[in-house]
Amino acid sequence: MNLVDIVNTITSKLDSVETPASQLSPILLKSVSMGRPGLSPYKITAEIIENNKAIGIPTDANPDGSENLINKYTYNVVKCICGAIKQDAVVQVAIPCESILVEAKGGNAGGPIVVIGNNKLDSRAIGIIQ
Repeated sequence: MNLVDIVNTITSKLDSVETPASQLSPILLKSVSMGRPGLSPYKITAEIIENNKAIGIPTDANPDGSENLINKYTYNVVKCICGAIKQDAVVQVAIPCESILVEAKGGNAGGPIVVIGNNKLDSRAIGIIQ
């Protein structure tokens, strides 16, 4: 593969990338995220069953009175997916350099001292999906 092929390959890959999600300001991000309840297999299953009903998939008990196995199957799949997301997924956050502002105050024999600084390097944080 020559240089032109490499550049064309990289360019085509970059062109195929979708537009990134718009960024929220930190205060709005914090406000919005604090009210989220977290993943609920029951809530997701209920929504899927309602959607199934809307498109004509039977959700009531079977004609013979037995339990609807599609509903049980749906819950089982959703529970496994939510469990995998909660237990196996990792959230990694990049904190850009100069994005954290620090102000420290103190004093010595010469009088009061105010120091202002910020993070000089990009940092990484990890979290838990709930």
